[in-house]
Amino acid sequence: MSRKAYRLKLCWGVESRECPNVLDPAASLKQKLESVLESSGWPECLAGALSREIKPLDQFSISVSGCPNGCSRPQIADFGLLQAQYPEVDAGKCTGCGDCERACREGAIDLETGVARINPGLCLSCGVCIRTCPEQALFPARQGYRVQVGGKLGRHPRLAEELQGIYSREEMLAILKRCLALYQKHYRPGVRFGQVVAEQGADKIQQMLSR
Repeated sequence: MSRKAYRLKLCWGVESRECPNVLDPAASLKQKLESVLESSGWPECLAGALSREIKPLDQFSISVSGCPNGCSRPQIADFGLLQAQYPEVDAGKCTGCGDCERACREGAIDLETGVARINPGLCLSCGVCIRTCPEQALFPARQGYRVQVGGKLGRHPRLAEELQGIYSREEMLAILKRCLALYQKHYRPGVRFGQVVAEQGADKIQQMLSR
């Protein structure tokens, strides 16, 4: 059986919708991603460029993780997604109980002022503090996806570049379309998307993909 021009991997939690860490168990995500891939022109581009059957390393890889644990290894995919919730504090509701501080594995919350305060440089947007707060004083200020592009293994492995910000599903799908268009523009057999990202540079990639 001939291979598709892409491979799509969802972590167990997103696939089964049973993991307590998953932030968005919506069943339609896989179909939405496949729809973008099929309509992007990438399958036709790859088929036209190769004079042989598609091999695994030719495929455009997408990996989706339901939380920052990254069980599906989005950091080494062409296009990696981590579901995310960035918390904000309602100071009027916060009692300073410390439950959120104890629950945060990154040490991104402190209670020095008696009210929870988030350190954005440490927060991974996992949403655990939001679920932990007994007063509902923490809520998602931004919710969606962290997007990572250009990861790969092979002879010259590289971790993906993370685009700054948290993107809605619609924004994330638009970024995927731009990634596939960029890859097709620079594609030649044997060149992975990670090489295109490296050649363009992280700053330029950020501007092109998240505009």
